[in-house]
Amino acid sequence: MSNIFQVALYSFCMIPLAFFLGKNTEKISDYIGEKQGGLLSATIGNLPELIMGLWSLKYGMIAMAKASVIGSILCNMLLGVGIAVIYGGIKYGEQNFNKNIARTNFQMLVLSLSAMIVLATLDVYDKLSVNISKSICLEVSIVLMVIYILGLIFSLFTHKRIFETSEEIKSKKEKDKDFIYIVIKLIVLTILLNFIAEKLVFNLNIFSETYNISEEFLGIVLIPLLGNMGEIASSIISAANNKINLSIETSIGSCIQMSMFVLPIMIIAASVMGIGMNMIYSGFEVIMTVIAVIMSYIVFQDGKTYWFEGAILLSIYIIITLAYYYIA
Repeated sequence: MSNIFQVALYSFCMIPLAFFLGKNTEKISDYIGEKQGGLLSATIGNLPELIMGLWSLKYGMIAMAKASVIGSILCNMLLGVGIAVIYGGIKYGEQNFNKNIARTNFQMLVLSLSAMIVLATLDVYDKLSVNISKSICLEVSIVLMVIYILGLIFSLFTHKRIFETSEEIKSKKEKDKDFIYIVIKLIVLTILLNFIAEKLVFNLNIFSETYNISEEFLGIVLIPLLGNMGEIASSIISAANNKINLSIETSIGSCIQMSMFVLPIMIIAASVMGIGMNMIYSGFEVIMTVIAVIMSYIVFQDGKTYWFEGAILLSIYIIITLAYYYIA
């Protein structure tokens, strides 16, 4: 009973912190731009998930660590974006965004998805030994990290103006003391989130063993919901303020960062720690991710969003969650 109470306590503690994190990230985008603000929100929001992933490795919960990456992609791309689009669509009717941002993001998502499909197919075609799978996954992780860094250079430096909105081009707000104050609050909130995340994973390990709860289900559903509270809150708040570019950049950017940066870091960390973790997923997990990416691309290809499109994304998330509940 005590363990259940602690899991519930740390889970609920993450919710208000995530809300304030999202609120302050939305504010800071006024100073640094929506592309940079979305990247910052995704980075800060993914820190708890990275730490939870690393602690999961330490406690031997490899299945939960791997599943949390897929769960995070589904949670952000379907649940977070879905709710944000529904809310923004009801409030404004129609919201327009920069298609260059969406196109570049989905190109990177398809790249990470391609790596996942290739590795899963290779494992089915020729069952890989533990050492070979660790080796090839480590090499692929390095490739993904390099491309992710190159993508940041492309969007933030060499071709920065492509991703600016008309409002950002017309008016750039001057940085003042409020900017420093917001940054300090973000740092404090991030530290608190990381502390709670560590405690949560420790208790989830006991909870999983005591009540025979599948690590995969925890990784697909619970960990992403808690770890992505910051991105989800930020995405919804941005959509509510008619900043759909920031909303998309936060949610989709988080998916990219999870698949091309957080997962590779966990693979590298596992290799250093001597833990047999790879990035080879089951056919069901790969298919779920493919569906999420395809449906999100269909929604965002025209540069406009409506509340009904958000409802479609949300319904897909519910269907996948129900399916995984019965499998896991």
